[in-house]
Amino acid sequence: MLASDEEGGTLDALRFSLASDIVELVVLTSDELFLQTLREAVGGARRLWHVPSADKVSDLLVAGEVGILVLDVLALNETATVFVEQIKRQFPDLVVVVAGTRDAETSLAALISAGTVYRFIHKPMSPGRAKLFADAAVKKYDEQRKRSAAVPPIKRNSPSNRGVLIGGAIGGVALIAVAAWMLLHRSPDVGAVAPHAEPVARPIVESPQLSSAAAALTANRLTEPAGDNALELYSQALARNPGDPIARAGVAEVRERLLARAENALLEERLDEAAVAIETARQSGVESGRIAFLSAQLAKSRERVKSAQVAARVRDQPKAAEDKVTPLLTLAAQRIDEAHLIDPERDSALFYVREALQIEPDSGSAHDAEKALAMRLLSEVHSAIDRRDFAHASTWLEAAKGIAAADNIDAAQSLLAGARREADADAWAQLLKSATERLQQDRLIEPANDSAKYYLVTLRGLDPGNAGLAPAIQDLGSRLVAKSRRALTLGQYDAARSWLDEAGTIGFASPEFTSAQHDLDAAVARQQSLANVVAAGELTLVKSVTPVYPPKANLSKVQGWVELDFTVAESGAVKEIAIHAASNPGVFDRAAISALAQWRYQPVVRDGKSVAQRARIRIRFTLAD
Repeated sequence: MLASDEEGGTLDALRFSLASDIVELVVLTSDELFLQTLREAVGGARRLWHVPSADKVSDLLVAGEVGILVLDVLALNETATVFVEQIKRQFPDLVVVVAGTRDAETSLAALISAGTVYRFIHKPMSPGRAKLFADAAVKKYDEQRKRSAAVPPIKRNSPSNRGVLIGGAIGGVALIAVAAWMLLHRSPDVGAVAPHAEPVARPIVESPQLSSAAAALTANRLTEPAGDNALELYSQALARNPGDPIARAGVAEVRERLLARAENALLEERLDEAAVAIETARQSGVESGRIAFLSAQLAKSRERVKSAQVAARVRDQPKAAEDKVTPLLTLAAQRIDEAHLIDPERDSALFYVREALQIEPDSGSAHDAEKALAMRLLSEVHSAIDRRDFAHASTWLEAAKGIAAADNIDAAQSLLAGARREADADAWAQLLKSATERLQQDRLIEPANDSAKYYLVTLRGLDPGNAGLAPAIQDLGSRLVAKSRRALTLGQYDAARSWLDEAGTIGFASPEFTSAQHDLDAAVARQQSLANVVAAGELTLVKSVTPVYPPKANLSKVQGWVELDFTVAESGAVKEIAIHAASNPGVFDRAAISALAQWRYQPVVRDGKSVAQRARIRIRFTLAD
């Protein structure tokens, strides 16, 4: 039910509980058409009070719990900016919506950006847009009511004189103090602070950062520039002191203003600007439910605009478009029959279908041709998969994207992936089979591309978790170590080392492998030691024994010499004696060896450690004159 302020009992009728579902709207306008449009938009679910002049507004605001005030700039006798600031100073929770021209919006830009003016309506407007504005204002008011539920109720005096609105110093100071108390004592879970024209009086804050944050907020530097914006400064203060009520309120205020920007842009159908504003609000930490709602509204608006554009395009599309599309579709059908689906690039079915859709996006014939091409492309995908020609299958599938239905594309991708896995499994099984055959054939490392090692290393690179890989690697490694042992026994040290190196390259490790390496190192060291022979005269002899002259040589008056190689052990003892040369082979050998075995030398020391040393000596056998 609509009423006017001239009816009796206006002041009493406006008194209602905050818990009521009915929201009071006061409209200041002299524009009957504008008023009627608002009434149609609001309907009977809201109380709408019409006042023709600014001096009537004070009675209604003081008398009742009015939630929303709609101001027509043309109905104000004073500057709109001054009037709004006075209203918001005394009623900070009031949702103010202003209507007027673009010039009026420019003059109120600072208050709109600050959130003091919740919405600005461009006149004239349709009932549909008016309803969007009204619903947004009611939603804003409901949110403020819910936040206020946690704050102790504040009693207001209701003097009958109209001077209360522009009230004296005492009343103004009292209201500012109450507003400050509400800001500092609201419940910790309150997520936002009602916007207002000027900063509410606060206790003195010593933090320079909070002062900078307040200055940035006053200048409406919400998220820019970096390092000197309200959100960043308040957030830093809150990080240092999570219980700081001023920092919490500041962050909430910034988020509310960012939301207001997004909502304003949505209502004005500035959709690109709205998208940027929504993303900025999301990054600032605005509650995800509110972001989701705005995002949904943005998507609906875009869809509505797109539908309108399509309808207009269809309505205005000249018949000449059909004349251009028909030959293109004819060519597309021919190329499909000729299997020229995607090649040549500018003479294929795909090319002609795309050209037709670009000329006439809503052509039913073009879309039918697109579907026919999509079916053919997917058929080619399936055929290539059956042949295990995965390269061509991928090419056809890529061409089908954006043409075929998403579900069909997903199904084809799954089929291709499964076929690739199956082909890989078959290929890996064949590698293992080939490796096993080469092991049995003793083709361990040769030929380079057809040996057991080649197939096993290739398999490990493709399928390192293959169940048959580890046993086959162990088998190959054991066979390589066995070949190394055989070469070591034959004194073929280079060959033995080569077999062990091959075992190491495949990652083989076992006690046999370690033992073979140790024995090979020892054999090589012994060989090197034997090759390093010094003259016995270079060593220090500690004990010597004269050899016994062989009796048979003595009777035969035979003289001669024996040259022997021997090792001076770490203890100085003589061992590993071998005949190097002899003047009379077999005559003096035994006597020379028997005597030399009893000799002792001072141990050879290298790097502070006794070491074995190979030496050579010539022992002479001569008869006395």
